[in-house]
Amino acid sequence: PMLRGLPLLAAVQCCARGGASPAMEVQTAHSFTGRQCAASRWEESQRPDSLFQDPLAYKLAGPAGLKSPMGNWIMVPRTRFGDDFLRRHYFKRDNPARQVVLLGAGFDSRAYRMPDLPEAVFFEVDQATTFDVKEPLLQEDQLVVKDRRVVSTEFSGQDGRRRPQWCQDLLAQGFDPNVPTVWLLEGLMMYLTIEDQKILMRAIGELSPPTGGSAVFHDAISANYVSMRINVSGAPFIGGSDDYKTLWQQFARYNHTAVRNFEYIEVDRRSRSLRLSNDPRSLCTPSSVRGRNVVLFVEAEQ
Repeated sequence: PMLRGLPLLAAVQCCARGGASPAMEVQTAHSFTGRQCAASRWEESQRPDSLFQDPLAYKLAGPAGLKSPMGNWIMVPRTRFGDDFLRRHYFKRDNPARQVVLLGAGFDSRAYRMPDLPEAVFFEVDQATTFDVKEPLLQEDQLVVKDRRVVSTEFSGQDGRRRPQWCQDLLAQGFDPNVPTVWLLEGLMMYLTIEDQKILMRAIGELSPPTGGSAVFHDAISANYVSMRINVSGAPFIGGSDDYKTLWQQFARYNHTAVRNFEYIEVDRRSRSLRLSNDPRSLCTPSSVRGRNVVLFVEAEQ
């Protein structure tokens, strides 16, 4: 099959560029889920009616990831939703975002596949094992954004520190708290306890400019969903909430939040876009999801 402008053979051959092999493997379950996500992005990229194109996804997934894709049911709408969210805040008239932080970046490649964001500075934040494998694979590929900076760190186990380690590491890499920023937390929150999620929210709030303009998108699960004991390749779901709107307001002072029921987000192959339902049930309240297993898409803005 052909990927737009890039034959499958060429994509396979590009895995051998640089000094790394796609067979090099990450050392944690959480990091491996990133390779599974890349595999699903690769599958989507091969479709003639794809909602996005990710030419690097094949080599970023590696053989093990390609054998165990995360699942297009979640990856296609989540990736496209994140793309649309990022573009909307980059191109908005007031306080346009010029920094992008990918918390739990995994094997994301937006900095190499979104040429319409030429002034954006990307910060990819994840475990060191992710970048030990990822960076050699990308060493000959060209950025299409202004800059990309890697932040090797951890998200949990903050030991009560007000400013978590990932936050300190992000600032050390040149992140500017005075610049409006898009924060993408895809496939992260459910792997953190609620307490660690609150610490993360507080840190994002402290890193947001007083003049406003920053925004967050993340997927999540309802509180009851945790009882399902979902485990993805050894990484368990341990944190969910029925009231992310209040959490973002309380801990980050992000006062404009929409919590969407994933079931009401449709992949429209004909228009190659997402269709967001106008059904009132598509927007979640604590009472509407309490006691239910619901996948959530959360948008929060200053």
